[in-house]
Amino acid sequence: MRPRPRGARPGSHSIAAAPLVGALLLTACTPDLPPSVVEGSSVRVGWSHSLTSLNPTTRKGDTEGNREIAAITHDQFARLAGGEVVEDESFGTVAVVDDSLTSFTVRYDLAERTWSDGIPIDAADLLLAWAAGSNATAGDFDSVRSDLRRSTAVPEMDESKRRIDVSYTVPVRGWHTALDVTLPAHVVGKTALGVEDPMEAKQAVIDAIIDGDEQDLAEIAETWSSGFDVGGGDVPEELAVGSGPYLVTAVDSAEPGAGSLTLEVNRSYRGDSPPSYERVEVVAADDLLAGFPDDLDVVQVSPTPDNFLTVRHFKRRDHHLAETHAGQLWTLVLRADAGVFRSRDARRAFLRATSAADMRSAGAGQWESTYANSQSLLFPPESDGYEISVEDAGFRAAFESAVADAQVERAQAGVAAGTQVCVLHDNDDAFATGVFRELSRSAAEGGWAVRDCGAADIEPALAQGQGWQAVLTRVPLPESPEDISAVWGGKEASPLTGTRSKERGKLVAALDETADVYDARDIQVAIEAGLFEEFVALPLTLDPVVTLSERGMNAVLPPSGDSATLLGGAAIWEPES
Repeated sequence: MRPRPRGARPGSHSIAAAPLVGALLLTACTPDLPPSVVEGSSVRVGWSHSLTSLNPTTRKGDTEGNREIAAITHDQFARLAGGEVVEDESFGTVAVVDDSLTSFTVRYDLAERTWSDGIPIDAADLLLAWAAGSNATAGDFDSVRSDLRRSTAVPEMDESKRRIDVSYTVPVRGWHTALDVTLPAHVVGKTALGVEDPMEAKQAVIDAIIDGDEQDLAEIAETWSSGFDVGGGDVPEELAVGSGPYLVTAVDSAEPGAGSLTLEVNRSYRGDSPPSYERVEVVAADDLLAGFPDDLDVVQVSPTPDNFLTVRHFKRRDHHLAETHAGQLWTLVLRADAGVFRSRDARRAFLRATSAADMRSAGAGQWESTYANSQSLLFPPESDGYEISVEDAGFRAAFESAVADAQVERAQAGVAAGTQVCVLHDNDDAFATGVFRELSRSAAEGGWAVRDCGAADIEPALAQGQGWQAVLTRVPLPESPEDISAVWGGKEASPLTGTRSKERGKLVAALDETADVYDARDIQVAIEAGLFEEFVALPLTLDPVVTLSERGMNAVLPPSGDSATLLGGAAIWEPES
């Protein structure tokens, strides 16, 4: 795309001119290193991903590698960590200013922060983020779905205070994190519209959005959607402009499917977590543990029987070890739409014929202490809602009450002795095969005949939903109401259990439009109670992740959860004194 050269339009929506002088002064020279930075210091982090775009909020750019880098190069109003919203008031504040059902309005109010090139972060950047996330304008932004899709009216803008008020058509659950301020409006305005002056470029973006200029919005949307893709070599300074503690300066994508890159400290950063390392080198590696600690200072791996002794060796040499999870829950799920498990009593008898603790121990092997107990399908153990769910949702009553005789429970459910249950599982996964062996043993004592339906790739069988009665698999812990429906169904059938539930559908719909965190938690507990009442699944354990950090630095302690990233906490890493 060729930008269309143009001059600035004065417009009636103008940004206050006062920041312009400061912006020009800031960009006239390179700031000194922040006092927190140890000059010349660097840390090398191993990974097996690649960087393809500096905009992870596009559908194409929404990859694990791109999200990792965005977590270190861009600050946000709030992020999800461990199932909870963590706000960053050094970036700005988020507050509901109208909680009515038909005009639910949230104020996104920026602190006095700048982009890495010294240009202020202001209402233009917020308005661009809204336009992209909502897709409510004439431009076709290739954005991932978010709660902003429920905002159709152009936000009210308070230019001098760097804030916008976003109105939603209904209350939304994810209002804290809906506005993803990823790209600088002045860079987008320059690239898309040919406006060289940064403040005038911001104004051009504002005018296009407020006036609904179809031609300008088409150019802006195209730049936003694909203009920040990257390949190998040095990254153009304008594309690398960020708001986080580090900036991408070079990408080496010589290896297929991987890419090493260099990040350097953002000298203009004024967030709450001032960085200590001057440089972060992200290094592509096939065998992460082989490079630790001589060539790599930080690595993150999944525990396996093959790496237990290696990891233990490093721990005994005083390297730091952190155990977290990536939001994936090992679960025994029953297919309840056909066959023997159409009966709730049969499902109850089968799930109570075994023990989650014994299966977890058999699967974990030497890693047993790393595989933490979990008694919830919808809440991670570190979240505020977990204990409440354990108390109220009925897990203990369902699965931990005494089983006088598993044979009797099966017979009372009307299931004949020797009834076969085909259990689908990944027979290349050590944890799954260990769990399957214990399930076979314990179920046999209750009169069930468990059949091995393991496969190297279970996805085709899962998609078909036929040929098996139970599956041992990882399911994602939900971070949104949509995530609950995607796994456990509601108005639509669950892809795992094959069943639908009108009541669960109503609860998920209510959760989707519940803004209050406590009310939302209570609704989610009610959803979980329904799942346990149906006896369709038995939670086993969170799939763990192990992070090693070299003893010459402080311990790296990443958060847990699907949205959590390793690099997101790099600003608080520091060399040991």
